[in-house]
Amino acid sequence: MCAMAGRKRSYLDHAATTPVDPAVVEAMLPYFGERWHNPSSIYVEAQLARQAIDESREAVAAAIGALAEEIVFTSSGSESDNLALRGVLAASAQRGRHIVTTAVEHHAVLDTAEQLERDGAELTIVGVEHDGRVDPAVVAAAVRPDTVLVSVMHANNEVGALNDIAAIAAQVHARNPHTAVHTDAVQSATHLGVDVHALGVDLLTLTAHKLYGPRGAGALYVRAGTPLLPQILGGGQEERRRAGTENTPAIVGFAAALRLAAKRRAADVAHERALQARLINELPRRVPLLGITGPRDLGLRLPGSVSAVVAFVEGESILLALDLAGIAASSGSACTTGSVEPSHVLVAMGVPGELARGSLRFTLGRVNTDADVDRLLEVLPPVVARMRALSPVAVEPPPGYLPWLDAPSLALAR
Repeated sequence: MCAMAGRKRSYLDHAATTPVDPAVVEAMLPYFGERWHNPSSIYVEAQLARQAIDESREAVAAAIGALAEEIVFTSSGSESDNLALRGVLAASAQRGRHIVTTAVEHHAVLDTAEQLERDGAELTIVGVEHDGRVDPAVVAAAVRPDTVLVSVMHANNEVGALNDIAAIAAQVHARNPHTAVHTDAVQSATHLGVDVHALGVDLLTLTAHKLYGPRGAGALYVRAGTPLLPQILGGGQEERRRAGTENTPAIVGFAAALRLAAKRRAADVAHERALQARLINELPRRVPLLGITGPRDLGLRLPGSVSAVVAFVEGESILLALDLAGIAASSGSACTTGSVEPSHVLVAMGVPGELARGSLRFTLGRVNTDADVDRLLEVLPPVVARMRALSPVAVEPPPGYLPWLDAPSLALAR
């Protein structure tokens, strides 16, 4: 703790979670207080809570171009992903049991798909390009007459790669009109906004805590007519699609955060793009044997997302040193930080396993400034140098590493 005394910490992990905006907190407060009642009850106080949920549902639907009745509130993005995969498969069992997804999905999709495969479903996992993006034609080619669901994330949470979901949905539907298309838009909703009709999807996952809203509120868009069976039973909530007493404060906060994100989006994106460009340009110039992962074209990359690999150093060790210096960041996916295994995303992209263990992710947000970028650029190079000096491994990259390391970082290494 003494290392942090008197120093403002830099939070560079917005892809993991975001601070709740004060305006969102203000919108939620009445539903922790005088409007705390169960929205399923019939008395006046409860109906005020029900009205707040109905209004929030309309606001979430409007934000993504949907109808209110197409929104199912859940507890999180992970639950929404589970409901999409499990719910569609269960409702479509007589037509088929084949699912298509990609090797770089969030574990909420990948782990669920693999569990469904163990339970008897058929699963096809398609690969990705070296920048982490998915080729729509490859996804469509995997679709069969018995394919009931395709799930491809809109923006990768680790390397920021943006996928052309509209092209994927169009090609999948052209190949099999009965195949439902799902996208996890958890990362993209705050930065880019999403429109379900423009994307052409049948299901779409959202969560509040990635867009300056509270934890405990997620949503699944389900296009009218899409087959879906509930996976949590025990009540009639959410039109019998998801049982459980609604988390009124979190749902209200979710809607407030989405409205605020729409108002601030242009300014937020411009701000995050500027900081992002600085880091992508400067990190390879400051740190030897470092390579930026994910798309170099910022138009194909999530705003504010910067990911890299550093040769001959464990990413977790770097993060601990950065934390002591007052900088909060992550290594690979935030949900798997602490794992000794290399990032499944980087491995799927073709990054050698040992190099993938040196992965770093910096994700910028509203609260970040040029001073945060300056601080990282000041602190990271000596941290890496100190760790390499303690390593018995010779710092000479093998040929397999070279395509993944940036030219300026190779020049520094010499």
